[in-house]
Amino acid sequence: MMPSRPGRVRAALFVDFDNVFLSLEAVDPRAAKRFAEQPGRWMHWLERGYHTTGGGREGRTRRALLMRNCYLNPATFSRFRGFFTRSAFSVIDCPPLTGGGKSGTDIYMAIDIIDAIGHATPFDEFIILSADADFTPVLLRLRAHDRRTAILANAVVTPALTAACSYTIEQSVFIESALGDALTGSPVVSASPDGARPLASRPFTPRPSLTGDYSVLPEVATVLHESIEQDGPIPAAELPHFFFRFANFRNSDWFGFRSLRRLAEALTTVDPMLECGEPGEEWQMALRETPPESAPAEAREFESETETEEGSEGLPALIQSIHHLVGIPALDPDGFDLLFEHMAKLFDEGVTDRAAMVQLLEERASEEGMSLPQDAAEFVTNGLWQSGFDVASDASDPDVVAKAFRDYIVVRCEQAQRPLNAEELTLVDEWLVGA
Repeated sequence: MMPSRPGRVRAALFVDFDNVFLSLEAVDPRAAKRFAEQPGRWMHWLERGYHTTGGGREGRTRRALLMRNCYLNPATFSRFRGFFTRSAFSVIDCPPLTGGGKSGTDIYMAIDIIDAIGHATPFDEFIILSADADFTPVLLRLRAHDRRTAILANAVVTPALTAACSYTIEQSVFIESALGDALTGSPVVSASPDGARPLASRPFTPRPSLTGDYSVLPEVATVLHESIEQDGPIPAAELPHFFFRFANFRNSDWFGFRSLRRLAEALTTVDPMLECGEPGEEWQMALRETPPESAPAEAREFESETETEEGSEGLPALIQSIHHLVGIPALDPDGFDLLFEHMAKLFDEGVTDRAAMVQLLEERASEEGMSLPQDAAEFVTNGLWQSGFDVASDASDPDVVAKAFRDYIVVRCEQAQRPLNAEELTLVDEWLVGA
């Protein structure tokens, strides 16, 4: 039996999706949606131990979520399955077993939790994201086996359930701290020509002129956070040396953000604990003492502008949703226009080799002064090839290429059990095909 590594807890995570989603939705529908579509965000929060300290930095112990199980009702929530499978969850279907819609989720979870006690990996801690009182006997059994336990406690959790676990994760803390960075609004992958911040607080512009590669930011933010935590704040003059440790940073024009300052500000939208000082010669990247308490007013205004009266999403939110679901680069419409235009020209020139297409697309984008995210050309090219796109057709027409790729993305969403509705299809047309 392998002992735990010093300073790290081996944890097993069990998520009662229906219970958590509906509980969050009753408090804040946006929080429920972020929980369902961005599990990587709140898992990172759990792994870093913020749930044991109320969101603060002191006294945290890192966790390795070695087992990740999510239990959901496919009749109601199958559209969210893909987001969890992409975050390395085992998703267990728990369909309704009665005419009243009752499923066997709690029984499935209880059996798996008890089985995990005898797992070859001796889990130190069991995190159960549910406030169902039926788990009280399971928690008592875990305590008898000397395992730490945690539950997600909402306003109606029973005293018996909280007494049976080692500690609780308060729902309000979970919303504010674990989902708080998401609730400030997902950053639109663009920056305006006037050099202002490329953050969610700016309204979405249909034809922005620059792009930034937000897909690399979670990894960069994690490494940056750990580096600052260990060695202290990093002055702006030393940040380029830090970024050079990432292979795709060289010649990327600050990962597409065009300046060090814009890149630093984008990183603070990914990890709310990161902060960059006021612009000037002496500014630096550091860590906040506590997470931001709430979303800034301008971010809330942005969210209200991007949602219709029916509560549906605007294009920026949909871009981020599909990006998290199927991995499509979160380029703005102008970026995709450029890709499809050059693709059509290359097809017209007789280029049919996939690797050659990717290389030439990157070279031509660079010639036009656009910093293209590393995986964008590769994703689009592979997508067209996988879709069976007929190069012998009118491939020299950018619109034909764009519509073929649009159809590929629609199919990918369907395969991930998240089909797009009519309104979303219209937004995807606006994003990938144009007006």
